[in-house]
Amino acid sequence: MYYLGLDIGSVSINGMVVDEEGNIVEELPYRRHFGLVFEHFKDVLSLVRERYGSTLVSVALTGMHGELIARILDLPFEAETIAQVVGTVYVVPGVRTIISMGGQDALLFQIGYDPGSDGRRWYLEDFEMNGPCASGTGSFIDQQAERLAYSMYDKSWKPSQEQLQRVLDDFIELGLKSTSPAPVACRCTVFTKSDMIHLQNKGEPLMNIIAGLHYGNAANFVSNIVGNRTVKDPVVFIGGMASNRLQVRAFRHYFPGITVPPYHTSMGALGVALIAIERGWRKLPSKDLSAITTMDYDFPRTGPLRLELSRFDEDNSLKVRKRKKWEGFLGIDIGSTTTKYAFIDRSGRLLHKCYVPTRGKPIEVVQYLLGVLLETTKGECRILGLATTGSGRNVVGDFVDADLIVDEITAHARGAVYMDPEVDTIFEIGGQDSKYIRIDRGHPVDFDMNKVCAAGTGSFLHELANKMNINIVGEFQEIAMASESPIHLTERCTVFMESDLAGYAQKGASREDLIAGLCYAVVHNYLNRVVGRRPVGRRVMFLGGPSLNKAVVAAFERVLNRPIIVPRHREVMGAYGAALLVREMYERGEVTPRQRDLKKLSEASVSFQEVICRADPKCHNECKLKVYDFVGRKSIWGGDCGRYEVSHGKEKETVNYIGKRNSLFFDLMSRWDVVPGRISAGKKGLPVIGMPLGLHFWEWAPFWVVIFRELGFPLLLSPQTTQDIARKGVESVTAETCFPVMVFHGHVRWLSQRVDMLFLPNVINMPSYSEKEAGFFCPLVESGQYITRFALNLDPARIVKPTVYLNDPPEYIADRIVEAMPGSLKPDRALLTRIVKKAFDVQLGFREELLKIGREVISRSNGEEPIWVISGRPYNLYDVRLNLQLGKQLARRGIKAITLDFVDLSLEDMSDFPRMYWGFGSRILRAAKHIARHEGLYGVHLTNFSCGPDSFIEHFYRHVLSEKPALVLEFDEHTAVAGVLTRVEAYNNVVKNYEFQRKSGNRQKMAM
Repeated sequence: MYYLGLDIGSVSINGMVVDEEGNIVEELPYRRHFGLVFEHFKDVLSLVRERYGSTLVSVALTGMHGELIARILDLPFEAETIAQVVGTVYVVPGVRTIISMGGQDALLFQIGYDPGSDGRRWYLEDFEMNGPCASGTGSFIDQQAERLAYSMYDKSWKPSQEQLQRVLDDFIELGLKSTSPAPVACRCTVFTKSDMIHLQNKGEPLMNIIAGLHYGNAANFVSNIVGNRTVKDPVVFIGGMASNRLQVRAFRHYFPGITVPPYHTSMGALGVALIAIERGWRKLPSKDLSAITTMDYDFPRTGPLRLELSRFDEDNSLKVRKRKKWEGFLGIDIGSTTTKYAFIDRSGRLLHKCYVPTRGKPIEVVQYLLGVLLETTKGECRILGLATTGSGRNVVGDFVDADLIVDEITAHARGAVYMDPEVDTIFEIGGQDSKYIRIDRGHPVDFDMNKVCAAGTGSFLHELANKMNINIVGEFQEIAMASESPIHLTERCTVFMESDLAGYAQKGASREDLIAGLCYAVVHNYLNRVVGRRPVGRRVMFLGGPSLNKAVVAAFERVLNRPIIVPRHREVMGAYGAALLVREMYERGEVTPRQRDLKKLSEASVSFQEVICRADPKCHNECKLKVYDFVGRKSIWGGDCGRYEVSHGKEKETVNYIGKRNSLFFDLMSRWDVVPGRISAGKKGLPVIGMPLGLHFWEWAPFWVVIFRELGFPLLLSPQTTQDIARKGVESVTAETCFPVMVFHGHVRWLSQRVDMLFLPNVINMPSYSEKEAGFFCPLVESGQYITRFALNLDPARIVKPTVYLNDPPEYIADRIVEAMPGSLKPDRALLTRIVKKAFDVQLGFREELLKIGREVISRSNGEEPIWVISGRPYNLYDVRLNLQLGKQLARRGIKAITLDFVDLSLEDMSDFPRMYWGFGSRILRAAKHIARHEGLYGVHLTNFSCGPDSFIEHFYRHVLSEKPALVLEFDEHTAVAGVLTRVEAYNNVVKNYEFQRKSGNRQKMAM
């Protein structure tokens, strides 16, 4: 008699057949179901029945899709967590730790055994699994492999088991060749893609990026799931991801003894089959298998997709006419997923276009495009001006020696306005980014982009279509437009949406209704997450790859109830706009035609050498640089600070006021002989005190330095954040937090190995501008001592941890410090009170020095020159690893920018926010009010992914600045600066347009 166990997971169906003694008879082949769960289930069951006939006495199910089928067919079911452990313990007796990675889940099991049971009776000592994000799972790796291997809109491609497996095999094989994995942030799928694109555009070898992805995946698992748990051997790795040799190698970095057991993809199926034997489950389907496809459920519905107000031209081709002379301007848009060019003549007419996948190789793809242009023009092509845009604009611009390198916001706006001078709103959806642009009198005056969520982007549609085995070109829109009553899907992230689609499909929803519902979901995601409360005008133009999809255009039309303008050739609008911009420079005499050997460029063998950057003796990041040979011309790329990426700009560099503030900050502490990373001398016999340069210390370190140095203690302030400190912090956290808290863990960990005692105060609040304001720090800052102590297993006796209210009088603060000091080290209260007063004077003096500089900067401008005022928390504003060297980036672009600490905010009226709880929230909103009241000031706010207080303060910030353009930059552990620079450069152009219209008196509100 035989028992069949089936694990019906998010991505695949796995099966095991065992006999009644529990012996393994057969492992069924790994099978991806592409969302067609019922169909594949029926196929598998039919095959097994045909093979085993009446000897098959039991079918038991597990997995995320198994429960519904079990309920419909009256079959036994067990949760996959239990089934996986049962199967693994059977195959690997005595296993203590199980790491499981499947399509959507990443889990950790820690196993114990009853004494005297000879390893047979196990129990779960501990368990942890991922949250709702797909990062760190099999689907996540699948997406990255597909993105690098295939075009977004390639009609010849059809996802299938064989195709995807081949792509994954090649992907892994290439990564295994790497000896130097690149740093890739893997906490969020969007940041991962940003890091990978940035690395590709810098020319990082693909094998290093792929390896870095897997090592980042392992680090993310260790940080978020393992935490501070002790991992006991033997350790085994199971699930679909255990077939990935590169992921196994990455895990061996942390767990050298990890092994991949036999049947690793089918442990859940084996476990549920063994459970069936143990519990006496002898059940076969009680109904005909057709029952699972005829269920009748009541779904939320919406109206069908119809194009009634918009004109949609199915033919988007360009007829290439024969001509003797090809002369004009070339725009190249190097995007995250596709690269395209537009070649125009002197009148702006489009002569030729080409649209191909980037494939992670921007320079090679552009070489291919140049070859296409040469072939089209028979080699007779004279370029009068050349411009690049898109995420790869800088490195490709350098390679082709472009006349203009421009951000994609400006390029798309220029192309759209040329196509329709009356357009007032642009929706642009690309593979990685979604953009909103507001146009006033032909110029962009406001914009926004998606931040951390891929929902509402082209990759969102593409990845979900792939899961359902649907080609995104043609087939997708035909299926969607055929729906008479689309299902109303919630606007959620890719992972949630994938689960929703699977859940609805399980309940009998038709493919047509789901795909149509997905089009609506993309539109709602875009409007709510990107556009938000910004105005949408009467003439809306839709650009980007998804605008070629009739169903998505119809969804926009229905939701907005207005016509959507979809011009021909819109998929190359960024390249077209770039070509128009360089044409205008040519007409103004700013560009002179140069001899370009396109054939030589297209055929050039691009080589590079790797060197370590030594440009700044004070920098210890040791960034890898790539010194390229671009057809005999040396070009340097790489590094975290952007030093080399902008070396080709023409802007006059201005003062880096973030850097100036930091110089004053560290100079102040050096008066007490405190230098980051170096132990200062102290009185003999006193322990070395460690102080982490993170969180509130980025503002209050001088205050604490004065106190401990005046008491005579030797002091060690941790160094400025390095990549290594950040990485160790990420590995150390035991819960999901914002990146600054992770980095704080890294600083404390660095100090813990070098000092006798750690100073980790519980700071509750800060001095506020008004007695009515509470001035509280966020809970994670207040409790930093607790979370790092438990995460790093620190001895409480080594920690000085006073609970301090910084708005209390000096004597109260002195009392708290005395109480927290060990008995033999307690200072005299009266002495300490005097020292605390001195420390406040020093801190206040530092603050006054910044205000004095700020007054001088603003007065010199006199409202004529725009000044950016950057708000945020001190650790975002001044830790250059956290803000990706923003101060340097702005200064090199000639942008005058100061932080809110340079501005007197005490006189701002906060009566409309009477119960502002957060201290930094008050400062941020006061800064917004100050910016709103003063001409020539513009607001930039720095925030972090997963910042709780900013989740609502950001909305208030935008509300206060509703009459001015404002920029919000969201940071996390990623190192990719390209996305930040795109937003900065676009915002700079928006500010210039706004200033021009303000000074000319042409400002007008948009008609709604």
